Amino acid sequence: MRIVGGQPASDRKWPWQVSLQVNDEHICGGSLIAKQWVLTAAHCIFSEMEYTVKLGDVNVKHTSRMAVVVPVRDIVIHRNFGSLTAFQSDIALAFLEFPVNYSSHIQPVCLPEKTFLVQDNKECWVTGWGKLNEQAKSGTAPVILQEAELSITRYEKCNEILKRKLKSHVDLVKKGVICGYSEQGKDSCQGDSGGPLVCEFNKTWIQVGIVSWGIGCGRGEYPGVYTEVSFYKDWLLGQLSQAYSQNSAGFFILSLCLVLLLGILATP
Repeated sequence: MRIVGGQPASDRKWPWQVSLQVNDEHICGGSLIAKQWVLTAAHCIFSEMEYTVKLGDVNVKHTSRMAVVVPVRDIVIHRNFGSLTAFQSDIALAFLEFPVNYSSHIQPVCLPEKTFLVQDNKECWVTGWGKLNEQAKSGTAPVILQEAELSITRYEKCNEILKRKLKSHVDLVKKGVICGYSEQGKDSCQGDSGGPLVCEFNKTWIQVGIVSWGIGCGRGEYPGVYTEVSFYKDWLLGQLSQAYSQNSAGFFILSLCLVLLLGILATP
């Protein structure tokens, strides 16, 4: 997926945004959630590829002095990905070769609690280096990170919209996803897959979704579909705690964001 109808993002605005790359070419987006972990979409991962992650720069082509490129040591894909439908459990974690140092350009995004449900019509933001329109040719994606504001649609309503538009009786989206919608035709597109959908709550940015799939790009009547991060919270924490079992200090860094978040989400 790619950002359609968006605008260039300013430097340091989305410091968790990463570019998942193969041979220095952008493949998908992702988000930094801890010093050595990146969250992305399962459908971005192909087993034989050697991935790197670029962080700290809105320009996907050149490397500024604030940017870091890190090899990916290992990737964990949700075991249910693609087992029933093409994009079920479209979530993956990339473990970096070494921890990154946080800076003004590189910061982790907070994750929501398992019980947190972002509400209908909440205004949130999607970011990425994907194509700028559905008809754009391969290789014509933007160099500068793009951003677009979307309105959240819960999966039940999203499913009814897509079934009606496609004249289908099959449930196309189920629990575990949310949708993003814009009457102005803003949307994610090819190249944005795996990237974050974030919402601001009490001045804290929380990743509620991962760019997954959609019907075309920027078709105003079709919502884009995003993996809902809170739905997979147990899976995420299970993978991270298992990996950090020999490094309790590293796990505490991640947990701190979650603990702070409890108070934020409980605030009326």
